[in-house]
Formats: sequence, C-alpha cells, structure tokens
Amino acid sequence: MNGARVWSGNSLDLLCMNEAERNASARSEKEVALMKRISKDDQVAMEELIGLWKSALYRFFLRSLNHHQDAEDLTQRVFIRVYRSSARYAPKAKFSTWIFTIARNLLIDEIKKRQRRPQIVSDEHIENRNSVDSGNLEEWNEVLLRRLEAIPENQKTALLLRVQRELSYKEIADVMKTTESSVKTWIHRARLDLKSSLSSKDQTS
Repeated sequence: MNGARVWSGNSLDLLCMNEAERNASARSEKEVALMKRISKDDQVAMEELIGLWKSALYRFFLRSLNHHQDAEDLTQRVFIRVYRSSARYAPKAKFSTWIFTIARNLLIDEIKKRQRRPQIVSDEHIENRNSVDSGNLEEWNEVLLRRLEAIPENQKTALLLRVQRELSYKEIADVMKTTESSVKTWIHRARLDLKSSLSSKDQTS
C-alpha cells in the first residue's frame, strides 16, 4: 500500500532480548543462592526470583500462544513448580536451561489442551487485531506473532530460546531433550518460514 512503512531491519530483531535480559548469564550464582533460600521457605527469595524471570517467561509464553491471559497463567504455574521443586533443585545445568525446561513442558501441555477443545476467539484477540495501524511497525510484529502460532511447537520453541534468550544450541537441546543437529534444523526451518511470511507481507504492502 502507498505510504506504508517498511521494516528494513532483521525481522527476528522483533523477538530479541532487551539489555536487561542480556545480563542473565551473570546471574547464575545468585539464582542458585536464591533456590537454596527458597528451599527453606524464604518468601523474599521467591519474590526476588520471580522479579528476575517473570518478564522473560511471560514473553516466551506470549510469543508461543499469542494470548495474554494464558501467558500470565503459565508464567505463574512455572513459579509454582519452581517453588515445589526447590528442595530437589541441583545446579547441574544453567538455571535458564532448568527453568525453560519447566516452561516448555507446561507449554506442550497447554497446546495439547487447546487441540482437545474448540478454539474461541477472545475479545482480547479481536481488540488486538483491530487496534493495529496498517502503516505501523506493530503490524509487522503482529504478522510475526501470527506466523509463530502456526509453525510447529519444536521449531517455535527452539527459535525463541535462541533469539529471545540467546541460549546455545547445546542448551536448547538440553531443554528440549534432543540433539544439537535437530535444534539447528528446527531453527533453520522456522527462520525460512518467518522470512517467507514477512516477504509476502512486504509484497502486499
């Protein structure tokens, strides 16, 4: 369409971490210490851990499901599992790998539930789609999110963990209980799919 703004950067930049998230790798020792305190029923430590991870987990679920309420619910359920598992927690892997393994398991369960029940278009979903200006960069983000909904869960999760969280291929393989080769294949396919979708959007603009 004439006069429309065209996103000229890397489309996957829309999924990338903010600066605060880039410091996550430096928090591992603090997170282990917090888990020890949580295992002793330290509520302050639990609140601090929630503060560190709530935003990242919420965005992971939101970009996987494109539904705010479900993203909030699943984020809360992650922390419930973290709290219940605190006494058994052993820092054998990076904390991010451990917590996203929990998140992915919950995500798979939610996807299975959705497949078993009729999908209802929520008022929130309608409102979000109607509020986007066709000439705004937000439209590109919406196209990206909608396409993310459509690609297979393994490709979507691998891509989000790589781009949003900057986990290594090995760490993603650990989270997803698969090989590094499979992770690379899934990410490659997801990138091609999203690139194709955004190229089609560019041609119709």
